[in-house]
Amino acid sequence: MAALPTPIFTTSKCIVRPYAPSDAEAIALVANDPRVRATMRDRFPSPYTLAAAEFWIEHSNSATPVLNFVVCTPDNVPAGAIGLEAVPHADNDVARGTLELGYWLGNRHWGKGIMGDAARHFVRWAFAQFPDLVRIDGSIVEGNAGSEKVLLRAGFVKEGLKRCAITKNGKVSGEVIFGLIRQDLEGEGVSGSA
Repeated sequence: MAALPTPIFTTSKCIVRPYAPSDAEAIALVANDPRVRATMRDRFPSPYTLAAAEFWIEHSNSATPVLNFVVCTPDNVPAGAIGLEAVPHADNDVARGTLELGYWLGNRHWGKGIMGDAARHFVRWAFAQFPDLVRIDGSIVEGNAGSEKVLLRAGFVKEGLKRCAITKNGKVSGEVIFGLIRQDLEGEGVSGSA
């Protein structure tokens, strides 16, 4: 069996590292759950097949820089994912210093503080890794208390509500907007241009 990629960080609750091809089966298993998909964007595969997991792993690992990672339990079992992507107007336009945080966690791992811990460390890693990063956006479906806790624990500030902004499974909901800026973390030694 091939060695697993080196983690970008390890905490007492999780390991966050680049994907390994051998993660595909475990990712497909935990992602193919209606409770996980319930608050994900429609582009999240449904059903989440082994082929979908293999595609995502290849896509994530071939990016430059790599911005999407697997979230594992302390014993290195894939439990979910975390990553960043460009926001609209980010490519050489007005939002060039902003990325958006995305994450999901298999339901059998909910309520253990895994994603809150992963997100908290991940955003600090991102600001340290990318000196031109000014802001990280986060957004959730209104009423998703678990995800709201994740963002608040990571240091995000709740900035507002976009009313009737999301349609998922035929239901229209609000989108709660969060933001984290580099200055929010300056007391923690995260520096760089801003």
